[in-house]
Amino acid sequence: MLPLNREFSVALHERSIDACQDIEELRDVAKSLLRIWQLQASVTETYGAELLGFKRKQI
Repeated sequence: MLPLNREFSVALHERSIDACQDIEELRDVAKSLLRIWQLQASVTETYGAELLGFKRKQI
C-alpha cells in the first residue's frame, strides 16, 4: 500500500493518461515509466546491497 500522498500522485497521473488521445504520447509515457521503474529497481538493489555489505555485480 502506498502512502496517501503517493496515492494522490498516482491518481492524478492516471487521470492524465486516461485523458490522452494521442497514441504517440501514450507510447512516450509508457517508455518513460519503464525506464523510471528500472532505474528505481537498480537504485534499490544497489542501496540494499550496500546496506548488507555486498558488492553489486556489474553487467
